[in-house]
Amino acid sequence: MVIPKFIRTGEAKPLIKDQKKIDSSYKHARKSVIISMIVGYGFYYVCRMALSVIKEPAIESGALTAIQLGVIGSLLSLVYAFGKLTNGFIADRCNIKRFLAIGLFVSAIINIALGFYTGFIFFAVLWGINGWFQSMGSAPCVVSLSQWYSNKEKSTWYGIWSIAHYIGEAATFIGTAFLVVHFGWKNVFVWLGVGGVIVAYLTYKFMYDRPEVYGLPNVADYKNDHLITKKEHSTDKLTIWQTQLLVIKNPYVWLIALSAMCMGIVRYAINSWGILFLQDSQSISLITAGSLLAITPIMGGLGSFFSGIISDKIFKARHAVTTTFFSASMVVFIILFCFSPKSIILLGIYLAGFGFSMGVLLCFIGGMLAVAISPTKATGAAMGMIGFLAYLGAFSQDIINGVLVQHAQHIEKIQTVTGIKEIVKYDFHYVKLFWIVTSILMLLFIIPTIYAKKKHE
Repeated sequence: MVIPKFIRTGEAKPLIKDQKKIDSSYKHARKSVIISMIVGYGFYYVCRMALSVIKEPAIESGALTAIQLGVIGSLLSLVYAFGKLTNGFIADRCNIKRFLAIGLFVSAIINIALGFYTGFIFFAVLWGINGWFQSMGSAPCVVSLSQWYSNKEKSTWYGIWSIAHYIGEAATFIGTAFLVVHFGWKNVFVWLGVGGVIVAYLTYKFMYDRPEVYGLPNVADYKNDHLITKKEHSTDKLTIWQTQLLVIKNPYVWLIALSAMCMGIVRYAINSWGILFLQDSQSISLITAGSLLAITPIMGGLGSFFSGIISDKIFKARHAVTTTFFSASMVVFIILFCFSPKSIILLGIYLAGFGFSMGVLLCFIGGMLAVAISPTKATGAAMGMIGFLAYLGAFSQDIINGVLVQHAQHIEKIQTVTGIKEIVKYDFHYVKLFWIVTSILMLLFIIPTIYAKKKHE
């Protein structure tokens, strides 16, 4: 695979001899890297989640139908899935400083373009292209984490970086909803695009390539953290492709990937259709619905942040057991959310529980479980499989939910002071059933992985 020289990782420089300079350089770079990744990847989310907020005004204006919005959303997810599979392997050989910034910059330009024309075909094509450049965010961040943080600290910093997902989601549900109300649903794309260009520049300015490019030792040498297991020794003489084949043949990786697919369906169903569900079923305003949905990423950030501590301290580092517990709790909160009475407080509680559970699951189902049972030099393959199926799930949910919502659409007539007014309403019965059944399948797929570590050590 030919990679343009501009985005290839730089040549290693001679090792710096001054230990104090190495220490100060590492300290500064690590701080800059984690902040850049949180802010940069958080804004990746903002540049792809506007579609979740503009659904109702877009439908009411007659510009787009529910099915068309479902198709547009699913195109991004489909391209994103293939992009994650490809860009994960490319990122291993790239200058993450440039790779991460380029993806966000192009995504921002696409958002700006959509502010000027929103015809269905034009929107669908550009949003699909957006999916490819959006896929340049996650894998590079994980690669950079591996470059700057050692084995013993990686899971902790993975959890900290994961709050970027929720910062982006919260900013979308609150900030984008505010912009839609005050500037219109079309103009919001321009505002988000301009913000994305600024953040892309800041990401490029403060992000780093791998340590060796700056004359620093690799992180394993610097931290004296050379984690070698029996599994690593057994694959030492295999090529990268042969090692990746072992991952592909591992049934537990496939179970985790299938669970990730179900998780992707439920996660993006709530993100993409939750606001419309609350507006229609609970008769809640757009800003109130957006504020309620913002609870999910906020609690999700806390869940991700504390996931490692919870698993290590409460579940004695049995990560699969931790994942099973929070998968079950997510099923419970999905059911409670779907059948909640019209109470803002109860809805907030259920979304908080759902969000916290999802935050924990994103760390473990989203990568750490598969990485733990895969050889180090094939973690890219494991992450690629997980990400690919997770976003195939996200792709399928947009189409399925769009069709279910469209066919459940009906007109209600209400009496107003000016006469009879017709309003569009939806029956979410089958949509709720789809969400609940999928979350149960996620739980069933993850339960057998409790035995994975024992059988593969």
